[in-house]
Amino acid sequence: MDLPATLLAHLQDLTASIGQDDQDLDDTLAALTTALRSTANSYSGLQLTILESQWPVTLTAFTDSHDLPVRTSLRLPLGLVSRRVDGESRVVFFAGTSGAFTDLAADLSHALGGIPVDQASLAADGVDHRGTRVDGHRKSIKLDADLPPLSRTSGLTGLAELTALNRAIGMLVDQGHDIQQAHQLLRRDAAAAGVEPQIHAARIIQR
Repeated sequence: MDLPATLLAHLQDLTASIGQDDQDLDDTLAALTTALRSTANSYSGLQLTILESQWPVTLTAFTDSHDLPVRTSLRLPLGLVSRRVDGESRVVFFAGTSGAFTDLAADLSHALGGIPVDQASLAADGVDHRGTRVDGHRKSIKLDADLPPLSRTSGLTGLAELTALNRAIGMLVDQGHDIQQAHQLLRRDAAAAGVEPQIHAARIIQR
């Protein structure tokens, strides 16, 4: 099995499954988890964050062993997997054994065209300290940059808020604004009202 190619295919499927059929999401997540366990026996979970309409939707899926420490992580910017996702979208894998993802990071880097995986290689590859290329289009794979995990509670967050944002944007478009204007108007009015965009979006829907 070509593990990097298999992982990338599962990630593409998982990204497309967010917000769609729950069974498809569960099946894709199970397939991805199986592939990860084949390379890291101590694999303990992942956090997948997708930005849509500048809003993050995060899928957290950890094993039941919350008492076991997480000692390593691997962050893969999803823009390296698909150009259709926002540049800030990413997936982070976690494991309980230090160095468990070192080989996987190197394999993914090779499969994706030599993306740097550590701080020492960033300057030589035209990448700033955050892992963003100078041209702003690509980011690097990173090891151990996400320790400890922000959360180990499995679940999907941000989807209801994204739905409200999209509905409000749709209503503004129906009023004659184009998509970009609708986004700008919603965020400007939310800032003027002193509330988060998703709260202002809910108010628009309720009018």
